[in-house]
Amino acid sequence: QRDGSVLGEQRAVMADRRVREIAAAMTASTACPLCLNWTDFIKTRMQGVQVPGSLVHPYNGGFLATAQRMLAEEGLLAVWGTALPASLLREALAIGTRMGAYPLVRDAISMVSSGAGGGDSGLGSKFTAGVVLGAVSGLLASPCDLVRIRVQAGAGNIDANGILTTGLRAGQPQEFRHTFHAISSVASQHGVSAFFQGVGVNVARSVCMTVGTVPVYEHTKHIAKSRLQLEDSPRLHFGAGIVAGLVGTTVTAPADVMRTRVMSTAEGMNIIGAASSVLRDHGPLGFFRGWTPAYIRIGPLFFFMPALIEQVRKHLFGLGF
Repeated sequence: QRDGSVLGEQRAVMADRRVREIAAAMTASTACPLCLNWTDFIKTRMQGVQVPGSLVHPYNGGFLATAQRMLAEEGLLAVWGTALPASLLREALAIGTRMGAYPLVRDAISMVSSGAGGGDSGLGSKFTAGVVLGAVSGLLASPCDLVRIRVQAGAGNIDANGILTTGLRAGQPQEFRHTFHAISSVASQHGVSAFFQGVGVNVARSVCMTVGTVPVYEHTKHIAKSRLQLEDSPRLHFGAGIVAGLVGTTVTAPADVMRTRVMSTAEGMNIIGAASSVLRDHGPLGFFRGWTPAYIRIGPLFFFMPALIEQVRKHLFGLGF
């Protein structure tokens, strides 16, 4: 009976640790959209499709040209805050799953294959965990992604008659006033299933992002500690974050461009149609359109976020590095 009591206590401690791991990741994740939501808005404007008969010139310029034009037309507050609530919820769900649950899933997969746990887990276990959590986080975050993209794609200045004068939908009535209006409108007009429009490409993007960042970040740390004898410190966390940000941004770019096109309108389009439209409008390099704002967001995310999560884990939730 004593052994059973000890076992029960151990399980309770492990369950508590798992909850704290996820809570730490969700808490730290709010820093990203608060600082970098504007990069998603600019990226959506660059990757989106101008409505036929639009009254303004297309947003065909690069990152700086698009950013300058948006700031001049719509102002700093709109560029920073458009669809921010959707971005906050999306990041909490995605990062909480992708990074908070990663140690649990990695160790479980490693245990099944009779491997070591923690950072000593095999590379196969780490990447398999990335695939699993990428798919789950992509599914969970898909409604938030759809709302964010729809609100940002339909944003702009409006005249006295409620007609947009800037943005991708210039010349059309404004569809959504803000994030919560978008949620209620999509639910009432199209049903709950509409929130999962484009879920396939979103899951594919999330898998690419997770595999290209979380295992890359952890394995970079592991190699640096085991082979280079570097100390597990914020400096190492930042260095591993740089590597993960570059890899993640690049492998995710094509799916990111297609996701914007699939989710930006109520009618939507399939993945083949999205890929064809990207090739027609911008050629093969179009699949990497918006790479700069994507890296400005993802780069700092994996430059600062893992280190921030590590500090939140230690100082707020009592978990070690």
